[in-house]
Amino acid sequence: MGIAAMLVWAVVLLSFYVSGRVESYIRPEYLRTCTLLAGLGLLALSLFNLRHLRSSVSCGHDHHHDQDHGGCDHHHDHDHAHCDHDHGLDVHDHEDTSISGNGALLAIMVVPVLVSVFYSQDRFLSAATIRNKGFVQDTNAVAARVEKEINAAAPGTVSKSGEDGILEYTLADLEKVVQRSPEGNLMLTVDQLFYTAGDAELQRVLKGQAVEAVGQVIPDPDSGRKNRLRLFILMVSCCAADAQPVSIAVEFPGKPPEHKEMQWVKVSGTMVYNVENGQKQAVLKAAKMEPTKEPANDLLY
Repeated sequence: MGIAAMLVWAVVLLSFYVSGRVESYIRPEYLRTCTLLAGLGLLALSLFNLRHLRSSVSCGHDHHHDQDHGGCDHHHDHDHAHCDHDHGLDVHDHEDTSISGNGALLAIMVVPVLVSVFYSQDRFLSAATIRNKGFVQDTNAVAARVEKEINAAAPGTVSKSGEDGILEYTLADLEKVVQRSPEGNLMLTVDQLFYTAGDAELQRVLKGQAVEAVGQVIPDPDSGRKNRLRLFILMVSCCAADAQPVSIAVEFPGKPPEHKEMQWVKVSGTMVYNVENGQKQAVLKAAKMEPTKEPANDLLY
């Protein structure tokens, strides 16, 4: 039964690796390989134990009893009594490990895993779960990732401001690394827009610009404004257990359009920056929100 449990775990890990489901739970660039190695290791260990078990059953058990009985035949009555006593203890030892006890242990090890495998949708489904995790507040949390994408202008290509030759980040520089949609919107990610709340130059460039972003949407009751939603994506450091939502406020002229909690949407509008609760906030003044397909890479690493 222990071998059966190891085989189940091996099959689960290997199937998650082959199907790609594992990427919904852990960083793919290095932990995906760890999943493969763990699955192969469990498979090898279970096959080794299975082979050892079969060898013990086919040879060792029968030989042990023959040897004991042979030994008993050559002793006097007192020794026979002693030998019989040993056999009684041997039977008692076998009965200590009951089939029902092992079956219960196997169920504890295997049933929760199989239920999770078959019923999990490999994503966060509850807005309450997202709120309980808490939204990322510090823009430095995404700085390393965003700076590689946005601040990619080569030295000497940015515009100069004034006679002193101070380099200044401009809209033209941003357009070198950010594409525009057919409607003319700058196509930015939620984490990029969130990051701009901590970068004065990007705020100056993006303020009033038409942008669009894709993410999941939930109500924003903490703001106290009925015309607001929060657009978010999940950022993962190691695995889904440590995932945190990175979000921006989305503000509508009136009541937000019909939507479902946790729905994937594309929002287009213009950027503004407000000081709220003593902190600069990136706010997307929405002109349009429409449902969209969940992207292939729906997590930030």
